Amino acid sequence: MLTAMIKEVVRGQRPRLPDAAGDAGETTGDGPPLRLLLLGDSTAAGVGAEHHRDALAGQVATALTALTGRSVSWRVAARSGATVRDMRSLLLGQVTDPTRRWEPDLILLSAGLNDAMRARRPGAFRRDVARLIGDIRLRLGRDVPIALAGLPDLAPHQGLPRHVRGPLSLYARLLDRKLRLVAARGEALFHVPAGGPPRFAGGWLASDRFHPSVPGYRGWARNLAAGIATLLETGVCPGTEAAGDPAADEAAAVR
Repeated sequence: MLTAMIKEVVRGQRPRLPDAAGDAGETTGDGPPLRLLLLGDSTAAGVGAEHHRDALAGQVATALTALTGRSVSWRVAARSGATVRDMRSLLLGQVTDPTRRWEPDLILLSAGLNDAMRARRPGAFRRDVARLIGDIRLRLGRDVPIALAGLPDLAPHQGLPRHVRGPLSLYARLLDRKLRLVAARGEALFHVPAGGPPRFAGGWLASDRFHPSVPGYRGWARNLAAGIATLLETGVCPGTEAAGDPAADEAAAVR
């Protein structure tokens, strides 16, 4: 029943907005840049913004630099409409960029809303997330720190009818608890709550009345960046000497 209601709403939404342009960038700060990969669904793809620098990836990087003073090299691997299972099959090849010798020091995963919209069973969703994390780390050959972006509160989402908003919000909260469970039981895994202002209310929505607008992304990014900055302060992601930094590679060779 929930899946049928959501499909009806999504089919009726117009216009259908494109992904943001420019899937990589870097902020200016101190020291070697933190390499941040944003992996996920349509919000990771920046739907609702024209360019990724104004969408979630660029805004998180900008907020992180403001909070920590550190430069951030960011990239995006995303697919609109992707579930966690889709990400395993479609996005793993984008986790690294061999041509530029770029590997992430930290991954921010934005996932779960499409699973909620498809009423993915909570236990199956938790296993999907755990498998995705395992596949990512197998590909990288190390336990890269991964921050799981908490699912937002959809109750104030004015782009959804009330009869859909309530059930979907409850289901998203249920899946968010599974994200917390995965983070609690894993190594170098962290759940970062959405928190903050009602990102899906009023001016926080794009013209499709479903995805965040540029101000919506900015507000959400600041909340996520605050959580990530706290993780960095604990030393969870020293990472500047990881593969892909020629200066660090040279220094390691000297040692």
